[in-house]
Amino acid sequence: MAAEKIPDLQRSLKGALILPGPGVVSAEDLVAMPEQIWRALRQKITDGFKGDQHGFSATCMFPGCGGNVFISEKAKGERRYPYFAHREGEGLGCPWHTHAQMSLADARAAQYQGNQVSPAHEFLCKELARLVRLDKRFLSVEIDKTYVEGDGATHGRFPDVRFKWDGLPECVLEVQLSRTFQPEISERGLFYQSKGMPLLWVLHGVEPKMENLPTAFRDVIHRHKLNAFMLDQEAIDASERQQTLVLRCLILDADWKLSETLLVRFDQLTFPDLGLPYYRNMLLPNLSEIRQRRAPWAAALRALMKMDIRWRENNLDIPEVTAAFEALPVPFAVLGERYVFARLMAVSLTILSEATRIAGAREDHENFMYHRMPNLTASLNHFLQVRDAQQSFARVIEILTSRTAVHGHLNSSVELHITRAAWAWPDQISHSHPMFLMLKWLIPEVFDDVVREELRLAGKLPGWASGQDTE
Repeated sequence: MAAEKIPDLQRSLKGALILPGPGVVSAEDLVAMPEQIWRALRQKITDGFKGDQHGFSATCMFPGCGGNVFISEKAKGERRYPYFAHREGEGLGCPWHTHAQMSLADARAAQYQGNQVSPAHEFLCKELARLVRLDKRFLSVEIDKTYVEGDGATHGRFPDVRFKWDGLPECVLEVQLSRTFQPEISERGLFYQSKGMPLLWVLHGVEPKMENLPTAFRDVIHRHKLNAFMLDQEAIDASERQQTLVLRCLILDADWKLSETLLVRFDQLTFPDLGLPYYRNMLLPNLSEIRQRRAPWAAALRALMKMDIRWRENNLDIPEVTAAFEALPVPFAVLGERYVFARLMAVSLTILSEATRIAGAREDHENFMYHRMPNLTASLNHFLQVRDAQQSFARVIEILTSRTAVHGHLNSSVELHITRAAWAWPDQISHSHPMFLMLKWLIPEVFDDVVREELRLAGKLPGWASGQDTE
């Protein structure tokens, strides 16, 4: 049970820095410990306060407090619950103090005012620097010391931990214990990226619940491709055994659920040219899965083309076409809509076929629109001249021809026909149109800006999808 769900513990400290033992321990971590564990920890803290050199020190985690604390306990039913409390005479001005007059809401707001030199922050920085020194490639390390100059338009930075290993670029570790606003997260990332210095955020909050992550933590984790990096005792032990920096890496899935937790060496991370380092890119789309989405449509259009006629609405009742529509997240129910979308897929896959050929991934061009056309230019010009709903595809075709490898390989007459068709049929299929949304699902490499950018940043954008915007 979490400490905040016990009414009598609402005012308890949210966390303590315990040295030289476990380091940062949140109130929730403490409550979750078996009694024999927290009671032994309580004894160590008491012994340390009494002067035992083998004991632990424990201080309040609220920024700017640092008062000595101990582990108290309270009975609830048959169970005893531990919680942190200030020692007598300590932390009298701290919002987490038992007798503090500040409201809970004000205390929570004040907690994240940006005091970056809390005991926990200082401890983690020093520990990271110590572990960095273990590596045989070690050249230098500094803690919040050397100013990295800005470029005139932006101010410089004092990195929390700045270090250099032989064979790697100079790296920056930023410790995040409290809320950091999204603009600041973005600015730091862009700043160090401009300096060619990979930036890695090491997270350690006082309430590290994966199912209730603060927004700032989510911002950082997302920039690390849904990887959360932390320094805990296991990571410290592994670092000392392997004589290099090892971090705890929490891998989250697309629903922000914990997928896997593992220990990773710093040099096992991927350092992209753009963006923050990561161990496993959980934002990277599964290209094989995406290709399988399109497979039913290629089969359906091939079946229609075998009819050796210009297929129409009454030809759509064949099994292959039915299967293709049923595979869509939102199948089109009206026959007229089905025909229009089938024609849209015919022109889209025809362009993709030619783009794939140009990129060298296939030898021939497959035309899903017409049986006898000399090239893609002729097919598109003829297609766009037909005065019916397929002229509403003009802007879609414009996107396909500019964001794939066919860009620069078509006659300029295609651009003219796109303009004329868009003028003739003003009600174009736009980004909010149901058919465009299905294209985003079927061909996200072209139509989904987020997927396209993620693939580009990772260097995984297929050659056929490289167009004008990636040159």
